[in-house]
Amino acid sequence: MKALKGPRTSGQPIVEVELARIRLARAESQLKSAKAQSRLAKRRRKEARQAARSAKKRARLAKREVAEAKLALADAEDKLARSGKSATKAKPRKRPATKRAKPAQEHASPAPKPLTQNRPKPVPAKTVAGVRPATGGGRQTITVPRDLAPPDPPPAPSSNEDVP
Repeated sequence: MKALKGPRTSGQPIVEVELARIRLARAESQLKSAKAQSRLAKRRRKEARQAARSAKKRARLAKREVAEAKLALADAEDKLARSGKSATKAKPRKRPATKRAKPAQEHASPAPKPLTQNRPKPVPAKTVAGVRPATGGGRQTITVPRDLAPPDPPPAPSSNEDVP
């Protein structure tokens, strides 16, 4: 801003203008730094959200892998127990009751299917009008002596039991 040409009577107005300019520059610099800090905080929040999403995704994948590994272990122990090997070393364990997660959809090619046995799905019991079928609530455990040999042919699965 140009100073007015003319007779200067006192130095007081010039000093006031100089102080106002300094005050304006200081306020502008504070505004600029506040905007920069705001942008930085916004970027950090966005990065934190992205990190949380990826961590959740990794946790879901790890959970699915653990469930598949437990399933594979139960299958292997079951096969070992059925083969008649040392029953003291291999105790068949109950399968974990977990939900199978949907495989993640990829753009390139589908993931290979896990190596599991194809088992028949249990057929639901027919309902009579107003009567609900009885459910056992879960598998029942029995104790078997260690020296008992497994039967030659495995029993055929019935329609209302879930066979391991």
